[in-house]
Amino acid sequence: MHLKAQFTGFCSTPSILPKDRITDFPSFDFPDVQVTERLQNDLEKIEHPRNSVLGKRMESFFKLAIKHSERYRLIDSNIQIVHNKQTLGELDFLVYDELKIKPLHVELVYKLYIYDEQLSPGINRWIGPNRRDSFSQKLDKLNTRQFPILYKPETGIYLKELGIKPEGIEQQLCFKAKLFTPNELQLTKASEINPECHEGEWYRFSEFLNFEWEENLFFSPPKRFWSAVPESNKEWFSHSEIIKTIEAFFEKQKSPLIWMKTKTGYKSFFVVWW
Repeated sequence: MHLKAQFTGFCSTPSILPKDRITDFPSFDFPDVQVTERLQNDLEKIEHPRNSVLGKRMESFFKLAIKHSERYRLIDSNIQIVHNKQTLGELDFLVYDELKIKPLHVELVYKLYIYDEQLSPGINRWIGPNRRDSFSQKLDKLNTRQFPILYKPETGIYLKELGIKPEGIEQQLCFKAKLFTPNELQLTKASEINPECHEGEWYRFSEFLNFEWEENLFFSPPKRFWSAVPESNKEWFSHSEIIKTIEAFFEKQKSPLIWMKTKTGYKSFFVVWW
């Protein structure tokens, strides 16, 4: 799958936080980036082992978007704050905002969550497809660990070398997400999140098997491709083949993301193992 499709998918993924919601940290105003020949050349350079992990690949896409934006300038990224050979934390990005005329500390998050009505109400119901992480846990980590690192004395030493004072930095959150709900659930009921993030549904295996989808084509994208859209995919498999793929994921207690191609369009959904 082309990196261009993954990159444009990343850029177009909405923020999970509604624009009109007051949050602890302002949402990063993501730039409108045009895919030029120069940008495509830069894209080809990021295909290396470090980018095989979804989070690392999204970090590379973010840096590329900043590099090719008119508004922002990258100061530094993945800044390890170390004291006595012990890592205290990391700043994702330091970016200079030419519009606000100030530096920004931006934390980047890219997640795919499913909505589980069996959990306690509110944002606690948004969890990872394998139930190993959640939206509420991530927000708590951002508030208690990732953003406060800016004000550590050890961070101040690093910033002083750049000629920047911590109090002069605005902290912002770039939290992009694709959200999946149980069949027919109206996402507008969950007012804590941005409905534009809705990507599709999630099903249990028995539900998937009950659908009359034998004539459709399927593909389960590797995690590093999750930012792309089904329309960009070129390789498709039959219904019987995707069942074997799903069963192989279940043996590892993993919930696969599935793309489906029909005669009229495309669909994206999870089949959960639990």
